Amino acid sequence: MKIGIMTFWWSQDNYGQLLQCYALQKYLRDAGHDAYLIRFKNEEKSPLGKKILKAFNPILLYRFVKGQITSKKVLKEQISNSRKFDDFRKKYIKHSEVFYNSYKQLKENPPEADVYIVGSDQVWNFSIFSTKKEYVYKSVHCYMLDFGDDSIKRMSYAASWSVKSLSQDLIDEIRPLLQKFSYVSVREKLGIELCKQCGYNNAEFVCDPTFLLNAETYRELYINEEISYVSNKYILLYMLNNEYDFDIQKVYDFAKEKELDIVYVTGNGNKKESREQFYATIPEWLYLIDHAEYVVTNSFHCSVFSSIFSKKFGVIRLKGKHMGMNSRFDSLFEFLGINTRYIDESFDELLKDYIISDIKIESCFLEILNA
Repeated sequence: MKIGIMTFWWSQDNYGQLLQCYALQKYLRDAGHDAYLIRFKNEEKSPLGKKILKAFNPILLYRFVKGQITSKKVLKEQISNSRKFDDFRKKYIKHSEVFYNSYKQLKENPPEADVYIVGSDQVWNFSIFSTKKEYVYKSVHCYMLDFGDDSIKRMSYAASWSVKSLSQDLIDEIRPLLQKFSYVSVREKLGIELCKQCGYNNAEFVCDPTFLLNAETYRELYINEEISYVSNKYILLYMLNNEYDFDIQKVYDFAKEKELDIVYVTGNGNKKESREQFYATIPEWLYLIDHAEYVVTNSFHCSVFSSIFSKKFGVIRLKGKHMGMNSRFDSLFEFLGINTRYIDESFDELLKDYIISDIKIESCFLEILNA
């Protein structure tokens, strides 16, 4: 069966994004399907009138200029310290020949497939796409698979809402689109309730697609690659630029106490302290997790791979506007059958051993896919 997958894939520094994309595609291809990535990234430009409005609105102008400065800073860092994500995509991700950069293109020239699958990652967290209603609603129609012939089967796998609630306007927009799905699964238990609010009552709670592959499969991604090895024992500190209230210096103090080095990895433009940083490739990132004494992170996927490699890990809880994303960690801990591993006040949870219960990897996903 030919399967087109809609997910996030374009990052130059988000390891989890690329690995979840790789994992679902490999899982489906290993099951005998012709699965490929639909190369979609919304790049619609603001109309001229809105650009003019920015020029005369000091708040909008400030945000625009700040965004441009940040983008240039990130690009400069990316060029100077390549993580070779394009190499990984070229080697491991099969994708559509067409690059879609708008909902209009998806509608007018839809990808050929017997099945469309959306997920995983935060594909249903529509608050991350824009604050403008018109762009949010276009994103809804893209990631709710509102394109292609009606005969094409529509499914989600481990789609993440990453929010606690939806506005009534958004629910009304999503409801008729979600009714067209043959199967819906979500990555957080809270997502089941959000699906019910949108009129879909049979959503399934499943694991992130990265769990569909085992540790040895991921080790194969770095074993035969040229990577930088770390000779001393270390703690991997991997931080995303989501809001948190935690003093990173505590990790360095803890490492000193344990006579361990720190390997510090962040995304581009996310470095908040003047500390030495490691710009890992995807194979190196997997190696660093697999060989760390401890892992400290505020990243969902770094936590996932820590558990896949059976590493002791501690999670820095998110705050403020990103607080709703903690549901991802809560669902992960529940899925693994372990206690929460937040390190808000101390490193006690980091030091604890844990035993993963018999986790349910398979679902009715393949059964419905093949029906």
